[in-house]
Amino acid sequence: MNMRRRLVLVLRALVVLPLLASAVTAPGALGAPHDQTAPTAHIADSKGNPLRMWYTAPVSDWENQALVQGNGTTGLMAFGNPGRDRLHFNEKTLWGGGPANGRTYLGGNKATALTPRQLNDYRLALDDKSTNVFGLPPTGAGGANQQLTSLMFGNTGGMGMYQDFGDLYLDFGATGITDASASNYVRDLDMSTAVSTVNFDHGGVHYQREYFVSYPDQVAVVRLSASEPGKLTFTTSTAAASGLTTTATADPDEKRITLAGQVNDNQMRAEMQLKLQNEGGTVSSSDGSTLTVTAADTVTLVYSTGTNYKNDYPTYRGEDPHDKLTQRVDSATAGGYRALLDRHLADYQKLFSRVQFDVGATVPDIPTDQLMRNYRAGSYDLAVDQMAYQFGRYLSIAGSRAGDLPTNLCGLWMIGSAGAFWGADYHFNVNVQMNYWPAMITNLAETQVPFNEFVESLVVPGRLTAERSAAVKTGDFANAPLGTGKGFLINTQVNPFGHTAPIGSQEYGWNIGGSSWAMQNLYDYYLFTGDENFLRDTAYPMLKEMAAFWNEYLWYSPYQERLTVAPGVSAEQGPTAVGTAYDQSLVWELYRMAIEASEELGVDADLRAVWQDKQSQLDPILIGQQGQVKEWFEETSLGKARAGDLPEVGIWNFGAGGSANQGSVHRHTSQLVGLFPGTLISKDTPEWMDAATKSLEQRSLNGTGWSKAMKINMYARTGLAEDTYSMVRAMLAGNRNGLMDNLLDSHPPFQIDGNFGLTAGMTEMLVQSQLGYTQFLPALPRAWKDGSVEGLVARGNFVLDMKWAHGDATEFRVTARNGGTFVGDYPGITQTTVKDADGNLVAAKAIGSDKISFDTAKGQTYTITFEPEGVGFANVSWHVDRAEVTGELANSAAEQVRHHIAQAERLAQSPASNRAVTRQLDKAARKGEASAKLVAALSALAATFR
Repeated sequence: MNMRRRLVLVLRALVVLPLLASAVTAPGALGAPHDQTAPTAHIADSKGNPLRMWYTAPVSDWENQALVQGNGTTGLMAFGNPGRDRLHFNEKTLWGGGPANGRTYLGGNKATALTPRQLNDYRLALDDKSTNVFGLPPTGAGGANQQLTSLMFGNTGGMGMYQDFGDLYLDFGATGITDASASNYVRDLDMSTAVSTVNFDHGGVHYQREYFVSYPDQVAVVRLSASEPGKLTFTTSTAAASGLTTTATADPDEKRITLAGQVNDNQMRAEMQLKLQNEGGTVSSSDGSTLTVTAADTVTLVYSTGTNYKNDYPTYRGEDPHDKLTQRVDSATAGGYRALLDRHLADYQKLFSRVQFDVGATVPDIPTDQLMRNYRAGSYDLAVDQMAYQFGRYLSIAGSRAGDLPTNLCGLWMIGSAGAFWGADYHFNVNVQMNYWPAMITNLAETQVPFNEFVESLVVPGRLTAERSAAVKTGDFANAPLGTGKGFLINTQVNPFGHTAPIGSQEYGWNIGGSSWAMQNLYDYYLFTGDENFLRDTAYPMLKEMAAFWNEYLWYSPYQERLTVAPGVSAEQGPTAVGTAYDQSLVWELYRMAIEASEELGVDADLRAVWQDKQSQLDPILIGQQGQVKEWFEETSLGKARAGDLPEVGIWNFGAGGSANQGSVHRHTSQLVGLFPGTLISKDTPEWMDAATKSLEQRSLNGTGWSKAMKINMYARTGLAEDTYSMVRAMLAGNRNGLMDNLLDSHPPFQIDGNFGLTAGMTEMLVQSQLGYTQFLPALPRAWKDGSVEGLVARGNFVLDMKWAHGDATEFRVTARNGGTFVGDYPGITQTTVKDADGNLVAAKAIGSDKISFDTAKGQTYTITFEPEGVGFANVSWHVDRAEVTGELANSAAEQVRHHIAQAERLAQSPASNRAVTRQLDKAARKGEASAKLVAALSALAATFR
């Protein structure tokens, strides 16, 4: 075979082999179903695994070093000490606060309702600019803050906090194992399996510990093994956290430890049960509260947690958890370790492996903590990007599963008092919403179900809050059917016991738009899944209620000459005001969703007209003197304000929080909620987009962890790829103001929302669909110039795979889960070909120069292909397809051209002469003469054989 033919074959192989490789590797590869995976191996090989986090020392600082695991209910953090391992456990429903003996609990609400007269007088005072730019002095008797908190705020009684649970200890001291005497120590977590391990050597014996938390079996599992028989001797004990009164009992015959008791604050019952299985050796108890294993070969420990919490207004109590936990651990241990692991992997990998994310990283050969330190020092290894991205998805699966509460500020992982973590509650002024930003777009819709159900459960208590704090009353609020009430309010600090009232300080306590913001997550669940039953029965009735609330609550400001939310604040900074951009934008988006949903369902045309009228009077985006989006109506330039004939003043409480902002401006970017997660500001509103970009520039790259994540999402919406990626790097390198050594986000302290926001923002860089069509690679940075992603989801329930090289797209694949018309946006996309799974060309309609649309069938996959680079058979075949699509080549002629090209390709792989190949290519050129580009491609290929 001559050199030219060998070159052609090599070029052809380079084109084909990557496609073949992607088709046979991990489940969810291009063209494969994205919701069906079967694990092919149990524990992934540590070598060459880009999603393995590993460390060479046990945990000493849990926030910075612990590897978290969970099943949405029970949490695990293994410290991994060889001599005395500590396994910290948490339980999602374990809380203080709420109903309790001797406590009158009204969900934090005032005992009596605010009256319309009181509300109107307060509004008029805030709108009066005769003596103060914001109507009233901020503080002092009769000031804006004092009136807000006295008229509208409830009390903190019963708010409570998330409650730490306790620890399991495995003490190996009797065998002489100590941390210092262990060698070759490695501790790791494999995100592809959600299994972590500890490995070390001692006295010539290799010891391994494996940990995972199973959703199917609702248990945490620990497997202990040694390289020689009879080498496992240890004592298992438990310790409860402060705030609980518990008793530990051990039964060596049943090989069980039960830690049971109650929360001191509210008498909630709480229990942890542990059962172990030993192969070889004996099990005994010397004190009735601990178990000692002696000379075992392997040991499996299984535990589960529970409380008698039930999300049932107003009592929030159910059955004692004891019998349920006994059944769980008995059932889990009955089948043995391998069966437990198999069920865990089948469940976890079905979700996790749906998305593959590759931006060109290589697997690092250093421990992850060193990798992170190097990154902070300027060694920007793309392995950090890939691990951090998938870590957000890992946490979504570990922290939020159907049948339980949503993730709180700490997910479900915490040690010590929640007082150090803002109560580890549900903050509805960005944080809990951020927890669910990646769920839909990264193909984890199941993990958002707990949030949907939780928000729905807050409708009844939220109706009472609307009456008591905003003078909008629903008659028989506890029994009115969903959709018939006058709205429900969810302010900032929320617990699992229906606490929706405003409490605390002015700048964070008053969050009248909290429920409207949460509805964006729920409405997105419909847009991504297309679940019309959910829209009809759940989302739309809730939207309808909130639209009814705003119809009544909105107030026309004579000074501003528009409908306003009054009183309002911009989250966590500045004065009490009328019509902040934050509030106005959230209400605008609420009306948008209600209008769209009513149209989709074909209902409430009369109400829709009212909503459209109200929405049109909000005027939410105003531009200031510096070209920025104004956070407050009175704002002139950053931190300054003026009203009427009064002189310009500094905005009171501007940049509240000081050092918590990591800069001179505030960590919240609340005035830009219309940019993200909303739809108000987009590339289709260039003047507003320019103003939003200016505001982002003013906010800088500084901020706490979650704040950086919020700005990443907002920057991604601007399309400014390098600025967006600068924010990504700022967060990845942030340490205590970003990602720590264990990849957990820090505010500081640890606060999990930043992990979710980071993954969502990195996804927004690759795909956006909030404008009713799909934007491919809208903010692709130079650092990710070569890469691929599989399994992302666009609204309309389209699953997307993308490949790109040198910063330009080479191929998109679209799987239509629901069917319908797909609209895609990307520079030059009108110059592509579209084929179905059978290789048939699909008619695509060009919309301008950078957008196409085509009809899809449910369950079918479509490939959008850009012109292949280089000279070769793939290139000329693409040109045939393109000529046929544009009508430059008739169908019959195109088939003849393909015949000649195929014949030429076969000849090129055979001993035939180069002349035989060129004859076939020349014949193809003559048949394809209607397309100049095709002829040029054929001629170029033929020239390589001449």
